Amino acid sequence: MIQVIIIAEGQTEETFVRDVMAPAFAASAIFLSARLVPISGGGRGGALSYERVWKFLRNTLNERTNTYVSTFFDLHKLDTAFPAHAESLKLSDSGRRAVHLEEALHADVTARTRCRPERFIPHIQPWEFEALLFSDLAALTGTETSWDEHLPVLQKIRSAFQHPEQINGGEATKPSARLGLLRNPGFRKVRHGPLAAGKIGLGRIEAECPHFAAWITRLRGLAPL
Repeated sequence: MIQVIIIAEGQTEETFVRDVMAPAFAASAIFLSARLVPISGGGRGGALSYERVWKFLRNTLNERTNTYVSTFFDLHKLDTAFPAHAESLKLSDSGRRAVHLEEALHADVTARTRCRPERFIPHIQPWEFEALLFSDLAALTGTETSWDEHLPVLQKIRSAFQHPEQINGGEATKPSARLGLLRNPGFRKVRHGPLAAGKIGLGRIEAECPHFAAWITRLRGLAPL
């Protein structure tokens, strides 16, 4: 049995791991679970400082030596204190930037915790979770009956990029901002995100999002510790 603890950015990612990723892995005896970093005021996840992330990763890695630990953080608005953040800004490609940050995060965490390097598998999602939902816009807009009319506009946005993970990370042009046109009801990340992702399916997301797919492939190839 292989256990993987995924430190997720927020409730949406936590639910996505539980409802979409975990069932797909369970048949291979790879069991995924998600955790959120505690924040002040008793909350969990969101607006994560690197200091909080680092401490939570350290504690999680130190719990047991026979579990893998991964992350599921957005590239957009990643705390500037993350290792190599300033260097990563020189890279225009979102996928290359995410890889650069993942490598630096891996080096910092494994050096400071002295854990076995293969146990820590960081993943930073370009640009954010909502990019995954552009993998199948018909499935996304089918989540609510009133959203069908917005399909052509969303398809036009998607066609401007080679793949969903390239959709711009600016405040007005990031994937979540693009989904702001969905109305009656409006798109709500925590409710609609995992629901739409489940309708799209993990396989379709992998086919459309190369950086995400590389992470999934790596998780599928894990051996018992």
